Amino acid sequence: MDTGLKEKTVLITGATRNHGRASALAFAAEGANLVLCTRQSMELLEETAELAVAHGTKIITRRCDVTDEGQVQELIEESISEFGKIDVVVNNAAWRVRAELADITPVIWEEALAVNVHAPFLICKAVLPSMVSQKWGRIINYSGIAPFRGSPGQGTMKMACEGFTRAVAHEYGKYNITANCIGPGSIDVERSAGQDNHPEARPALLEIPIPRTGTVEECAGLVIFLASAQASYITGQTYLVNGGAHFL
Repeated sequence: MDTGLKEKTVLITGATRNHGRASALAFAAEGANLVLCTRQSMELLEETAELAVAHGTKIITRRCDVTDEGQVQELIEESISEFGKIDVVVNNAAWRVRAELADITPVIWEEALAVNVHAPFLICKAVLPSMVSQKWGRIINYSGIAPFRGSPGQGTMKMACEGFTRAVAHEYGKYNITANCIGPGSIDVERSAGQDNHPEARPALLEIPIPRTGTVEECAGLVIFLASAQASYITGQTYLVNGGAHFL
């Protein structure tokens, strides 16, 4: 299947590991050029770039705090200057809040809002004018299964992201721009300290229709499809990649 992604330019935030790295490698394999950013480890970001460049793709790697409007605007302008356009955005950067409501401090709440909601807003606001001009674009945001479970922290942030995604889909569809969400669940990923997967959740995996953990590559396959020419009539949707789990 020809995805139509060859020589497209793809921006991926939080591309150091896990979903970001898997998506970067998948797009590189399709012949797309990459703009990869992180606000933390440039060393890990360069590792992603080294793996992707084996496909012959052109890559920009930058440190960027995606919650900072000035840094985001600078990244978008530099990327368009280098490649002439940005065709696909994958808002992958995330900040996880796993706690009961009473235990979430205002500082943690605001940080989570900044990364999970404000950052996709800033990225989209900066890149959409160029997508409108070329009358083509794909916005792919990462949600999760937390909104369907009623999680006070993660669920609230990701539900807000889904609402924002639908707003973009509604407003920009007439310009041949689509916006969709991917909601991973029970995916085997590397977590930062203090954000480890809950070991008590492992037995529940045996109860879901596909009784195992998923992989980031399985999510990346969906990212590629939603960015492809074949998905041009799909927008405003949330696709769950969770082995069939919902409220477990």
